Amino acid sequence: MNYRHHFHAGNVGDVLKHMVLAAILERLKAKPAPITVIDSHAGAGLYDLDPAGGEWRDGIGRLPADTTAWPEIAAPYAAALAGRVTPYPGSPLIALRLLRPHDRVIACETVEPVAAELRHALAGDPRAAVHRRDGWSALRAFLPVKPGRAVVLIDPPFEDGGDFTRLANHMMEAARRAPTAIILGWYPVKGRRAAEALHGAMRDAGIPKILAVELLTQPDHDAGRFAGSGLIVIRPPYRLDEDLARDLPLLIEAMGWRATGSARVDWLAGETSRDTEG
Repeated sequence: MNYRHHFHAGNVGDVLKHMVLAAILERLKAKPAPITVIDSHAGAGLYDLDPAGGEWRDGIGRLPADTTAWPEIAAPYAAALAGRVTPYPGSPLIALRLLRPHDRVIACETVEPVAAELRHALAGDPRAAVHRRDGWSALRAFLPVKPGRAVVLIDPPFEDGGDFTRLANHMMEAARRAPTAIILGWYPVKGRRAAEALHGAMRDAGIPKILAVELLTQPDHDAGRFAGSGLIVIRPPYRLDEDLARDLPLLIEAMGWRATGSARVDWLAGETSRDTEG
């Protein structure tokens, strides 16, 4: 695998992924039971953002420096960033900065130089364990977790179209292995065909509660061009859909994408569907 997340760190896909992850963790902390976050494709953990360019400029770089101007649902994400854009934290650090002393993070990375960076970024935190192993097989190895609750983040590199099928299959398997876990699967949007095929597979999975969330900066009809990204969320916390539907248009406004951007909050199974235009 040749994928390295440094090039994409802090982009609009990271904003959606990390904002939703942070919002979920904050809600789970309302109960005392321990939380285990399993990050199947964890990356390097910390990323220096090039001030002269990079995808972050159309992502985190577009949000106001004053985080009090961010939508309400983004408050935990802002807390995890702690007022700093660079170095930008990957999902393992986003989680650790929000979790409590009795929670933990299991982070998997298959590329040794990247895994070494991740170990360095998480060094000294007894709540974190870094495993150099294939992220897909990690789900089978670490689920279910005991005690407490699990949040599983599957964020594959999408180096080829097969990752859409792998994502659907592994999310379904994770849901079967851990019947109470919250499972998130990230995907890029470069046209509707692959995204709708993924949605269709999840609709047919027989899982009671599945939410699809998308944040786009451009129209998604131009196949091959990155328009934004989405998340499949299995068993989302109560009212997460309502809060996202309310605040994603505000996020699009804050990032200056009102003319071309859009948001989608759609129940694939279990509830109703809702689309919103930003």
